[in-house]
Amino acid sequence: MRAMRPAALAAALALLALACTRQEQREREIRDEVAVVATREGPLAERAIQELKKFGRDAIPPIEAALPTASTTGRLNLVWALRVLGDPEAVPLLTQVALHDKDEAVRAEAETTLRKWATGKTVRAARATDALRQIEEKRGTGKSG
Repeated sequence: MRAMRPAALAAALALLALACTRQEQREREIRDEVAVVATREGPLAERAIQELKKFGRDAIPPIEAALPTASTTGRLNLVWALRVLGDPEAVPLLTQVALHDKDEAVRAEAETTLRKWATGKTVRAARATDALRQIEEKRGTGKSG
């Protein structure tokens, strides 16, 4: 195999550094918007949620990371952000929130999101339906066949 020329190697390294910088910038932007959603109310939180929508499923892990330390209002906002994202990858997180959050309003909001998603014949609907079944079983309200 032939070695890369120094100029080509330098160009490749510069492109790699630029790509890393862009990815780091994107991750920072997501974290910043999640922080606003978790700590603010009203128009500021709503604007941040709309910004998160642009990042899609990449916003789910930072939202998950923010949930344990957010206030009740912040957790409600974070669940709302997951609803707006609409990504089926959020179903397991919503399930955990619906089962384990310390506040009834937050648990109810997560479950409401799953119920809204459980309609239709999409992957998201199927996952949400399964999640609701799991929630009912874990709460002891599962219906016997």
